[in-house]
Amino acid sequence: MPIYTVKEASRKVKIGVETLKRALEEGLIKATRLATGQWHRAESALEEALHRGIDVRGLSKGSKKKGPQPLGLKRFLERTKAEKKQAYHYLAAHHK
Repeated sequence: MPIYTVKEASRKVKIGVETLKRALEEGLIKATRLATGQWHRAESALEEALHRGIDVRGLSKGSKKKGPQPLGLKRFLERTKAEKKQAYHYLAAHHK
């Protein structure tokens, strides 16, 4: 029985990789999540899901939450923003 990665499975069932991942996360397709975070599923699980019909319309769009910003990056962005603001005010005051 063949085992598929997400990319291989998405090609086989002809749906997008991200859509397939959400279907796996919501349990619409039986699969195993490895310690590496990768999903693996058997061909029989794909065929069963296709036979049942996967309703991808009801899937969530995913949270796409970002983790906390590193402190160094946060300071850099704040400094850059302040410098741009300062340059804008300088140009506005001296080029009338």
